[in-house]
Amino acid sequence: MDVAFLNLNYLLRATVVTLEIAAATVVFSFLLGTLLGVFAALGGSFVRAVLAVYVYIVRGVPVLVLIFIAFFGLPRMGIDAPNYVAATIALVMYFAAFVADIVRGAIAAVPRTTVEAGMAIGLRKSQILLQIQLPLGMRLALPPLVTTASIAVKSTSYASIVGVWELTYASREVVERTLAAFEIFFAVMLIYFCICYPISLGASYLQRRFQTN
Repeated sequence: MDVAFLNLNYLLRATVVTLEIAAATVVFSFLLGTLLGVFAALGGSFVRAVLAVYVYIVRGVPVLVLIFIAFFGLPRMGIDAPNYVAATIALVMYFAAFVADIVRGAIAAVPRTTVEAGMAIGLRKSQILLQIQLPLGMRLALPPLVTTASIAVKSTSYASIVGVWELTYASREVVERTLAAFEIFFAVMLIYFCICYPISLGASYLQRRFQTN
């Protein structure tokens, strides 16, 4: 493991890039997905149909294909975006579909009687959404959302395919230079584990907490 230790600083610098891409992916996919999930749960039939098509198409396509589409498609549309931007956009669109489905299901799981009680005391639709449906729905959505965040972090490794310098790409560079594939990728595995394991613990904690409440 001496080789891995000697290259640890290089791998950690790449880890920072991985964390930046992961943070952007999680934040923007959660914002977009939550918005889409609300529309899917409370919008009209046409809106629900359009969003359902988006969710089914995106969830049915490998994330790597979406990254290639963004990487090669953006220049065709006249958008000169760096490769890490293209990869992040693809990841955001991919995970927003999962978040939208989670949020839609969580809002739909709020008891109808609770919504009717809000209507009975004179709350407007926007007040019912903000004060009843979203708070209760997000309690149900939190555990799967945290799990989705963990998957999003690990999926940033796909960005290396289009030349984004992040942890996986940097590890391949080190392997090509040192030929110590096992040692380097074992170290990379540990780094990913250190990032994702606390997120997994958070998901388990939320799952237990909301099951007992």
